[in-house]
Amino acid sequence: MASYINPEKHKLRTFDSGNLIFPFGGNSSQFKAVANALSNQVSIIQGPPGTGKTQTILNIIANLLVADKSVQVVSNNNSATLNVLEKLSSTSYKLDFLIAPLGCAKNKTAFVESQTGNYPSLAGWKLDMAQQSDLKTKIQNRVHELSAMFSAQERLAQARIDLDSLNLEMKYFDQYLSESELTLPKINFQTGVDIEKIMQLWRECLEFSERNRAISLWFKIKGALLWGIADWSLYKKDIPTITTFLQNLFYHVRRKELTTEIAELDTQLTRTNAKSKMAELTEFSMTYLRAKLFERYGNKNERQMFSQDDLWKNANMVLEEYPIVLSTTFSSCSCLPGVTYDYLIMDEASQVDIATGALAFSCAKNAVVVGDLKQLPNVVTQEIRERCDEIFNSYRLSQDYSFTKNSFLKSICGILCDAPQTLLREHYRCHPKIIGFCNQKFYNNELIIMTEDKGEKDTLAVFKTVEGNHQRGRVNQRQIDVIRNEALPLFGKEQETGIIAPYRAQADAISEQVVDSRVEVDTVHKFQGREKNAILLTTVDNEVTAFSDDPYMLNVAVSRAKKQLGLVVSGNEQPRDSNIGDLISYIEYNNFKIVQSEIRSVFDLLYRQYTDARIAFLKSHPSKKQSVAEVIMYDKIVEILTHYPALYVVIHKPLNAIINDVHLLNDDERKYVRQPNSHLDFLIYSKISKKPIVAIEVDGFNYHKPGTRQHERDKMKNRILDLYGIPLLRFPTNGSEECIKIEQFLTKYATGRL
Repeated sequence: MASYINPEKHKLRTFDSGNLIFPFGGNSSQFKAVANALSNQVSIIQGPPGTGKTQTILNIIANLLVADKSVQVVSNNNSATLNVLEKLSSTSYKLDFLIAPLGCAKNKTAFVESQTGNYPSLAGWKLDMAQQSDLKTKIQNRVHELSAMFSAQERLAQARIDLDSLNLEMKYFDQYLSESELTLPKINFQTGVDIEKIMQLWRECLEFSERNRAISLWFKIKGALLWGIADWSLYKKDIPTITTFLQNLFYHVRRKELTTEIAELDTQLTRTNAKSKMAELTEFSMTYLRAKLFERYGNKNERQMFSQDDLWKNANMVLEEYPIVLSTTFSSCSCLPGVTYDYLIMDEASQVDIATGALAFSCAKNAVVVGDLKQLPNVVTQEIRERCDEIFNSYRLSQDYSFTKNSFLKSICGILCDAPQTLLREHYRCHPKIIGFCNQKFYNNELIIMTEDKGEKDTLAVFKTVEGNHQRGRVNQRQIDVIRNEALPLFGKEQETGIIAPYRAQADAISEQVVDSRVEVDTVHKFQGREKNAILLTTVDNEVTAFSDDPYMLNVAVSRAKKQLGLVVSGNEQPRDSNIGDLISYIEYNNFKIVQSEIRSVFDLLYRQYTDARIAFLKSHPSKKQSVAEVIMYDKIVEILTHYPALYVVIHKPLNAIINDVHLLNDDERKYVRQPNSHLDFLIYSKISKKPIVAIEVDGFNYHKPGTRQHERDKMKNRILDLYGIPLLRFPTNGSEECIKIEQFLTKYATGRL
């Protein structure tokens, strides 16, 4: 509490965590989180959905028990702490005799009445010092071995996701090929060509095109003899055909690389017995923990019984017997008055308000704060908001302490900057296609998705009502009809189905009309911390509002679904820059729903690979005329996009790869679009929907000035992009404030003000 109130005066301390045990299993980020918790006075664990927060908390508790420390586990309500109680009470562990579930008066009474005056039989837990020492050695060996295997497990998971994404993009590229009039040579897999060589040939092709030159003899010799693309008929084709062949070759070579890598990693992990080593680690760790608990409790017979009065008169004696205390943050101080716990573990800290969070901090010497800044924050009433704002307007207080603007988790992250933060990255709950949306939209692709896509059908679905004004207040009967008649027949096969609504009125109306013991209906806030095999999300609004489109609510709602996710939405057109709009686009893209659109989706993997290769080449050849301006602008855009994790940028995107339907163009414009060197310098696009957001052109002052041939081309390009609704920002090389203008545009896009 002192460090939180005055971090400059009371610096956070660090410790030697010693050798750690993991009786509840773990992974790379969980191992790191436990180590940080045991070696720092305050540590923060960011735990996105399905990444094993409870498992991590249990491992921290286990190490505290070994060290003979006390711990209070709190959350804003009892549901999170009940997860800890249920796990430790299970027949697999039988550690509930160490827990005092306190907090409210009802819980205290239940605890007092549940005492038996006896200890459980611990005779089988006894080990002598030599046996304990041997176990410690085995545990540390397994930790070391597993730490070396984690990188292979993570890479295997990512390679599978990469392959799934590649296969899906290849379907769209094959569709693009079928619509083109190009005849490509057959790909020969007996060659030794790799991605780097493909990218170099592609780049050189574009350079020939930009200079209006035919490809050189050296290019043909290099491609055929040195790099193994030996079909000589290819080099008789025009540049667009050669370029498209190289793009197609990229996909097939990359797929072969990923398939080979996945097989090798699978073999490596099987050979090293990763699963059996983890099983041994948990077994050795639990045996060691029990041995240490036997030393403390095993030789005692009769157990002291405590009365209601003892909870405040003899609080330290209660804590000696029950070193794990469960409570809400509100009741943390009154559970055992006057007690200072060795450690506090605060779960679901994003839903804890600053006042009760600070109360809990005042009860402990050390703290572990667990939560997720991307999920629902605590709810602040208007009355409290006004009172708090009045205080902050009257005194010069840091906004990091603002009750209305911060959850306790956000406040801690802002104030205790030196406290180590660990992101739990490995996700184990949802189907990859489901959590993939959250990963791209909210977590900047930092999650490692450990679940596997096995080609299941109906994983994602969008159910749209007919267009019209069907909303009445906070109820949309037409969406309820779609749920009953279309969505539930498809998703109702699952034994656990949840229907989530942003408004209580809609949830109540659905509950009245859908009577099925397998279906549970509630609001988003009530579903946080829970999961179902299938989730149906109803948006209610005819056009999404700031409330129904709230990113925190959407992240929670989507990540509740383990196997199937359905979105029930109005058939009215939704804002393209809305979160719900992104989810609709994501589902349609992943379902390979062919939409006859005037604009093609960006070939994400292909052009990102090309962009990386081209920028690397330009940085290594700074003498090239275009390299300096291009690299500077690229670096500026990349820096700006760090604040927009759902957006990417690619360079030299051809117009003919964007414009799908040319009926809006005249003959000259069609000819211009089809030219291989007609491209956009930079294109920022959504990595979720794969749709263009804004094009950026960097114009050399003399080359593009009025009266030049290039200036006329620029006007034509401007008109084409305007016809297809793609915003364009032009920057002359002698201009200024480029970053400000790009940021202003993206701010308008992100806030729906375009």
